[in-house]
Amino acid sequence: MLQNKNIVVNGPIRSALLKWWGTQNLESAFEWRERLPLWQGLLVEMMLQRTRAQQVQGVFKTLRARYPSARAIGEAPSEDLERLFKPLGLRWRRRLLIAYCRSVGRMEGRLPFDRKSLEQLPGVGTYASSAALSLHGGVRAPILDVNVVRIVCRLRGVAYDGETRRKRWVGELVNHLTPGAGWREFNYAMIDLGRLLCRPKNPRCPECPLRRHCATGRKLICTTQKITDD
Repeated sequence: MLQNKNIVVNGPIRSALLKWWGTQNLESAFEWRERLPLWQGLLVEMMLQRTRAQQVQGVFKTLRARYPSARAIGEAPSEDLERLFKPLGLRWRRRLLIAYCRSVGRMEGRLPFDRKSLEQLPGVGTYASSAALSLHGGVRAPILDVNVVRIVCRLRGVAYDGETRRKRWVGELVNHLTPGAGWREFNYAMIDLGRLLCRPKNPRCPECPLRRHCATGRKLICTTQKITDD
């Protein structure tokens, strides 16, 4: 259980989470979950921001078939890339994605395996760089997406909003939870838990593997049981 902002008894949480994830067959849920070249993994993480995974699937499949290398996508006509990224919406982001493709093309895909250096590339922020390094670069990097922030705040039973991820204690807590080995599977498990069970609305607390450790889950389950009993 989580005792306060800085102390985490993380073994039971990790074990319960990974056991659940291992039974769900979610590692191959999306094509990009296999290990990708870092430039491609980073591009996928940029596309996934503010966009549903289902919207990204078609774009990624086309991208992978049409532009198998960083050089190929870096040399692609801007109008072709504009059409490719259009289903993702957000015109301002499409411009950043195209600028990123130009940069990795010039670098021939040889990106630095360092978060701060990656964040010098167009459109790359803290989340995208951490996620790409963790999931595709073989580098331990805690990730702070909306799912993860929601989970840790519910575990502690505290309120959260769009700015909570910027609070120091949240980053420290997620860093404590992220294991020193097997972080890739752990991070995917956290993402999937938030996507499937610990949802923003109507969380499926009775099915959650962390319900015994979760202050919010215990409260919701007890309330539901009381209503049912009445």
